[in-house]
Amino acid sequence: MNTNRVSLAIAVAFALTAAGCASLVPNPALEDARAHVQAAASNPDVAARAPHEVKRAQEALAQADRAWRDNDSPTEVNHQAYLARTRAQTAMDLARARSATDELQMAQREVDRLRLAARERDAAFAQSEAQRQALAANAARADAARANQDAARANQDAAAAANAAAADRDRAMLAEQQAREARDRLAVMETRIIEIEGSQTDRGILVTLGDVLFEFGKADLLPVAEPRLDRLANFLKQFPEKKLLVEGYTDSIGSESYNRELSRRRAEAVHAALIRRGVDPARMAVEGYGKAFPVADNSNPTGRQMNRRVEVVVSDDKGNLRPRA
Repeated sequence: MNTNRVSLAIAVAFALTAAGCASLVPNPALEDARAHVQAAASNPDVAARAPHEVKRAQEALAQADRAWRDNDSPTEVNHQAYLARTRAQTAMDLARARSATDELQMAQREVDRLRLAARERDAAFAQSEAQRQALAANAARADAARANQDAARANQDAAAAANAAAADRDRAMLAEQQAREARDRLAVMETRIIEIEGSQTDRGILVTLGDVLFEFGKADLLPVAEPRLDRLANFLKQFPEKKLLVEGYTDSIGSESYNRELSRRRAEAVHAALIRRGVDPARMAVEGYGKAFPVADNSNPTGRQMNRRVEVVVSDDKGNLRPRA
């Protein structure tokens, strides 16, 4: 009887140990997100310029860790990991943008200082010239008429210099107003990029829509896609000068022709949804790339899920779009 109880206890302990070891197998998406979040948080410039975004990335990473520890579904773990990675990238992008804004402000202040110094030199020179001509008139009364004429011309020059200084001030004020409007517009855009869960890339603003917005193997949008598409459409309406590419991608399962057709139909579904929300179709182009350009390893379910996606690329400030090479 005692021998049977000992054997049973050993078997239970072995099973619990095996289950614990299984939970230690790393999740690639989670570890990738952790690397991005740690990189953002350890960067002093990012921590100083985008603390809110870093905090949101850390919170998403914590949720992903909890989901992983609690053995939630891989979709939930990958979704939270994706949010953490995206928010970390957003924090780094915002830090770079805000650093560029600070540099622009410093450059503007230096321009203002140089302009003010130039105006002061011009005014001082004109005043000195007027005084010199007045002294010359007193010393040479025979040339009083000529000296008076010179003084009058000098006064005209001083008035012209004063008018020029006033014009410079007006131009400086206009430049400051334009810079302020540009900063305000950039701040609004930064906020909107966060709302649409986008990130700045060398191709423009990138918004990735995962395959959770579609049923497996189908191109019909699920109701869960509606809020994200609403936010994306509102962003595009607020910045009507921007154009976009809607690109569909699949994993490596299936034939090349099937995947290319499925990816294009999914991209067209997003394209049609944006048109229904008031986005001008002339601003959009659609492409299906099938299993080309994977963002993860297709040898495992997690990687394949990340590769099944629709990407919306929004043009840069000059309206330029860079298609896939």
